[in-house]
Amino acid sequence: MYLTKLHRIKRTFGVSMLLAATFFCQSCNSFLDVDVRHAASENQQWQTFEDTRAALMGVYGLMRSALAENNSYWAYGELRMGDFTVYNSNDLKAVVNNELRNPQTYLEELSDWRRFYAVINAASVFIEKAPQTVELDKAYSEANLKYDIAQVRLLRAFSYFYMVRIWGDVPLLTQSYDNGLFKEIPRTDAQTVLNYAKEEILDAIVDLPFEYGTETSKYYNQVANYWRGLLLNKLSAYTILAHISAWEGNYSNAATYAGYVISHASNMKADYIDVKDLTSPQGLFSMETKFNGYKIVSFNFPYEHFEATQNGHIEQLTLAAPFVQKSYPEIYVSKDSLFSIFDDLTDTRFGINASANDKYYTNYINDLNAEIPLFTKIKVVQDGKGEDSDYAVFGSSIIFSRLEEITLLRAEALAALNRGTEAIADYNTVRSNRGLPLRTFKYFEADCHKLLAAIFDERRKELMGEGWRWFDLIRRERLLNDNPVMRELIEREGIYWPIASEVLSANKSLTQNKYWE
Repeated sequence: MYLTKLHRIKRTFGVSMLLAATFFCQSCNSFLDVDVRHAASENQQWQTFEDTRAALMGVYGLMRSALAENNSYWAYGELRMGDFTVYNSNDLKAVVNNELRNPQTYLEELSDWRRFYAVINAASVFIEKAPQTVELDKAYSEANLKYDIAQVRLLRAFSYFYMVRIWGDVPLLTQSYDNGLFKEIPRTDAQTVLNYAKEEILDAIVDLPFEYGTETSKYYNQVANYWRGLLLNKLSAYTILAHISAWEGNYSNAATYAGYVISHASNMKADYIDVKDLTSPQGLFSMETKFNGYKIVSFNFPYEHFEATQNGHIEQLTLAAPFVQKSYPEIYVSKDSLFSIFDDLTDTRFGINASANDKYYTNYINDLNAEIPLFTKIKVVQDGKGEDSDYAVFGSSIIFSRLEEITLLRAEALAALNRGTEAIADYNTVRSNRGLPLRTFKYFEADCHKLLAAIFDERRKELMGEGWRWFDLIRRERLLNDNPVMRELIEREGIYWPIASEVLSANKSLTQNKYWE
């Protein structure tokens, strides 16, 4: 059906996904070093501690691949009707212009959900098979099994949430199918899928720790410093729950879940980050150890583990000379857009640097005087130390959420609940770290609708290039109802992507999204 075979998933990665001789090499410390064709397969022996670790990392690897393949994460979340201008690519222009049924291979590949079902099937296989390892290998404990199953349940739930935002109704599969071959079933109502995802997360949260491994109780022979920022944990789960709730319009739950994350952020060494560390090649998006705990939900490509890649990173689209050997970027934020979006010149993300003879800050943008200014907020070339390298190999993490993001989500939720005074505090927390003056609720005439607009504007600035713009536009319109174009897309279900023709052909029980028929 969705996957004729798991090995049909295209491999986004090079060295990191090629283990030729064995499924898992005990001497290798490389995180997510798995071949996606065999991750958590039915043929896995499931006899040893090493088998389960390999299978667990395989599920993470499949999730990372699903997000990165074809630069999907940015095509779905950042480009569609977003702030980036396309330089010279008809494929990308079609995404930006919401022309998703253009007869182009790239659009067809983006419309294919099978790589997410590879994650779901691998997670289901793990849940069904891993318990037998406890009986066969004393090194694999019940506590280890508990942590592992909680993680794969969370990954499976996250996959469903991600698909619902992209396609709406999707088939709900709750068990594995041999060899990745699935029976033909129709799409399931999106709310039913989200309800399942929430139930899975709420069950998993009980068993998820804030951090994995201590000196006295190591996790897969490693302590917390090794795993921090690599694995999903209790705060990751609450973050995903907060976003599911916000997507549903259940802002009471969204505020509660986001509040939990903010209150307990120190448990995983997470904190707010200054703009220099946000945008440095050795900053948040790199694998610099001191920032790993700041990545509340992320998927990483560490160069030191041979997992940096040429594809699947926003730098592939946004960078050009002098950072990589390319004359022009694929996408950029135009000067007109920059001056429109960043309307306060004290903003350290993009504003006037008074200490540099009225030159603009270069945290987000490189060389404003150039014909096409480069968006350089994220620029982890190689290991973050090769900005002028001839080799366009990138190691930046895909960060779904960090503390600034979840704080602005709680601000959105509180404002939607007419709790403006509380919302303004979160809004100011982010602004104050970007050189902007604090504002009072009175500034917005004690009007939560005006405050909501300002919060979404702040998300637009803070999260630019991080895959949020399209989904924020949808939630914004549901709350504010002030954009007729977006309103029509929501009402006609045009916010969803079409389903790939190959997927429809393989499963006659499926129907195309109505807007794209």
